[in-house]
Amino acid sequence: MKKFKKLSALLETSSGITPNVPTLKRFIKILSGFGYDRLYIGMADAYKIESEPRFGYKRGGYTVSDLKEIDEYAKTCGIEVVPQIQLLGHLHYLSKYPEYQGLFDTKDTLIVGDERVYEFIEKMIKAVSEGLSSRVIHIGLDETFGIGTGNYLKNNPPADKKELILRHIERVNAILEKYGYESVEMWGDMLLEKGESPVTLEEIRSRLPKNSSVIVWNYEVKDEKKLSEMLSDGEKVADKLAFAGAVWKWLGFGANNAFSTDCILEQMRVCEKFGVENYLVTLWADNVSPCSVFAALPSLFVAAEYANGNIESIDDLNKDKFLKAAGISYDDILSLDFLDNPFKEVSLFRSSSSVWVLYTDILLGNFDSIIPSGAAKAYLALAKEYDGKVEGEYGYLFKMASSLAKLLAVKATLPSKIRKAYAEKDRAGIERSISLLRKLKKKSENFLNAYEEYFLHDNMPFGVEIYHLRLGELIVRCEYAVRRLKAFLDRGAKIEELEGGILPLGYNPMPTISCSIMVDPKLLVSYCLS
Repeated sequence: MKKFKKLSALLETSSGITPNVPTLKRFIKILSGFGYDRLYIGMADAYKIESEPRFGYKRGGYTVSDLKEIDEYAKTCGIEVVPQIQLLGHLHYLSKYPEYQGLFDTKDTLIVGDERVYEFIEKMIKAVSEGLSSRVIHIGLDETFGIGTGNYLKNNPPADKKELILRHIERVNAILEKYGYESVEMWGDMLLEKGESPVTLEEIRSRLPKNSSVIVWNYEVKDEKKLSEMLSDGEKVADKLAFAGAVWKWLGFGANNAFSTDCILEQMRVCEKFGVENYLVTLWADNVSPCSVFAALPSLFVAAEYANGNIESIDDLNKDKFLKAAGISYDDILSLDFLDNPFKEVSLFRSSSSVWVLYTDILLGNFDSIIPSGAAKAYLALAKEYDGKVEGEYGYLFKMASSLAKLLAVKATLPSKIRKAYAEKDRAGIERSISLLRKLKKKSENFLNAYEEYFLHDNMPFGVEIYHLRLGELIVRCEYAVRRLKAFLDRGAKIEELEGGILPLGYNPMPTISCSIMVDPKLLVSYCLS
């Protein structure tokens, strides 16, 4: 027996990585086999507006024809495709262009009440309405923290944030009705935000459009009391209550399926008690996420099996059903998570070790202090495992994963080896380090080629340049380190980066076992060039 009226997935396409049409069709077919009802396509500027050439410029994006093709295919699979667009915040990609700067309150958020804004919003709505037949639309509205604090104040008196959002919803809804939309959905975080506000939950309810849905979201809370408080507030503002959880695929090359499913199942149990109509499993791609959407299939399957009343816990899974729908075994695709957990330890913490081992600087040793012993051996074993899975429909993913694991096997211990050899003035050790640096450079080139193959197979080409920059920097730093080490051997040139010891990381990472350490991607600023 189904536990929710709707089970949905939300796939983001606007964070620098945009799945191509064949990939979306493939994904839709799998969702259908799992038992999903809806796919929300998250598009901030990942779609084309004929009269706005700068909208999504050089960032990919779907044409009206693309959207129609996706929509028609989804119908044959029993999937409703719903546009999830941003009609208030998360539009910073546009604010840098002179022709759009006058529309923005802050660099991320549009000016509420400005007529030019609503003329622009109508163009956005018209574009997606022509491509997707669903008369349900999700208009975003999340995380608009600076609303009413910037350019808005040049022509308007100060106003409460919630009041501004409600005014905006009223204006946007009038446009939506013009294009035949019957239901409007929005994130609930700003409307339900705690703190002082003259706008009560009761007033919010009275001013929201009829047949609207406020989506409560949280991606990591499992505590029933806290979830109940969030859902209780949501009930007070909307007749149709929805909740969004997430597959944590935006941190590293793996999808953190163990952590994700643990959260999703607990959240679903609480949502069921509250009569939530629509549960969404979101798949965000922050910072040009390196993780394939197909790496998230285990979590999507678990969510579907629970929502459709087939399981009560992950131990009840029918993995043959997964194989039939996805075309690969559950355990095989789940093994991609081991890139962030090479020791294969039972851990329910989100992790991104694949990223910080990859990008820790060779000479600076940013994360040397937290790389565990035995990591190199674990990565080599992992590469061997992946090498046995490079055939078939998903072979390109395992080829990429194997290439990365081989790179990490060298990279994990090389910075500390270089530092030790330099400290001890060990010429033979430094010679070995130079040899390993050349090996690492070659493996980095191999991985870049494998990652590029994956990227262009599944996505539009826009965004691959970010990985050329990120991995290109690693390659360049290998060459630089070789030159510095040779200069030391030839003439004793001091290497300042290697002088002194390595201080602790400087903050307390979330508690984890061994290599499963979550590092905030913002700490990798020099490598995040998106």
